[in-house]
Amino acid sequence: MTDPERARWKQRLEALRDETIGRDPARIEPNRTDHASTSDEDAQALSEMHQVLASKRNQGQAERLREIAGALDRLARDPDLFGLCADCEEPILPARLEAIPWTSRCASCQERLDPRRSATRKSLTDFS
Repeated sequence: MTDPERARWKQRLEALRDETIGRDPARIEPNRTDHASTSDEDAQALSEMHQVLASKRNQGQAERLREIAGALDRLARDPDLFGLCADCEEPILPARLEAIPWTSRCASCQERLDPRRSATRKSLTDFS
């Protein structure tokens, strides 16, 4: 990977980081806002579902920020290794880097690490 390519990846990762930071965390509403009233079971279940969804969204946002920070750190610490798999040291396919710029593993190594996540892929190059 050339220096201009690394600079482009750094710029892209920083933009993704800024975009992720710019999103407000999902608001987690309390189950009941009026302590005097009683809500029906459907409203309670719906409220709990909204809480879980908001919490998962916030967790995903925090995880994405950690992954992007890790990629920026790898790029700064050892730029020659950026774009190479952390496990097998083979180049990560450009399509995979385009889809997941913060990735540190090629599709084959990622599949070995977490086979459940790749169960829906038809092939190692199917990133959708």
